[in-house]
Amino acid sequence: MPRTEILYGRPLPHPERPERVEAIRQALSGTPWEAGIVPPRAYPLALAHSVHDPRYVEHLSARALEADDEGLDGEWFPYVFERDRSLDTGTPIRRETPEFAWASACVALTGADLILEGVSVAYALCRPPGHHASHGASGGYCYFNNAALAAARFLASGSTRIAILDLDIHHGNGTQDIFYASSSVLYCSIHGDPEWAYPPHTGMANERGAGDGAGFTYNQPLPKDTDWRSYGAALDRALEKIAHFSPWQIVLSQGFDTFEGDRWGGFLLHAEDFTGIGKRVRALRAPVLAVLEGGYEPANIAAGSMALLEGLSG
Repeated sequence: MPRTEILYGRPLPHPERPERVEAIRQALSGTPWEAGIVPPRAYPLALAHSVHDPRYVEHLSARALEADDEGLDGEWFPYVFERDRSLDTGTPIRRETPEFAWASACVALTGADLILEGVSVAYALCRPPGHHASHGASGGYCYFNNAALAAARFLASGSTRIAILDLDIHHGNGTQDIFYASSSVLYCSIHGDPEWAYPPHTGMANERGAGDGAGFTYNQPLPKDTDWRSYGAALDRALEKIAHFSPWQIVLSQGFDTFEGDRWGGFLLHAEDFTGIGKRVRALRAPVLAVLEGGYEPANIAAGSMALLEGLSG
């Protein structure tokens, strides 16, 4: 996947690295959860059209073919953002990007199908993440929206109410965009205030949905240095809305960049707080598909994942 991120005009090593998921796999070794690890199933790329504009999917493939010839060290970066369907210069496209990003989406789709087959809790270790990928654009290290694809899978199966709880420190602009006019999906996000956190143009509290989806988006932007006391209160507010919505399934877009010390963070959560998140979400008694989003310190991602699983399994 990506080697370079261009940040404020400077090329830097890309933080979306294999170690993010490998740390979780190592932490699972020798635990009761290890026996539950299953490989992802294969799904046709055409399923991406359930949440993404087909022209955007074609754009990814076309830019991947151009990357070796026109890109910087084999990586294609946008020149004009709106036309080129890209949100930033941190999400380059390489020759293998569509294949690898779709493999990540297949992990989430596999998790969704396991839930539909009767599993009460599943954790999709998706890499790259997905919640910044909108209907027609990539961004924030995301190419296909894994959580949105899972939600669309539930809807296609006959579910009529899906709740997406986004707990990454960055607002899931892509997921919000995809379901902004839908009354079948309740999108709740707790994130850093866009005054200081990426992305700077979305995630305000007054963004509440449109058309049939009016009132089905609930954003809670929080200040820097938010600790568990304030975060837990925001979580309870979101869970109250979800409980009232009475979803058939819950998709938990879980980032670990809320962990204190994350390079792209700003909140002050710790491992035990993710156990609390898992317990509170599971208390709603709806099947839960957790989907890995951000978090860029492997040790914290592993510790947070194990704590989350403890809470969800309890």
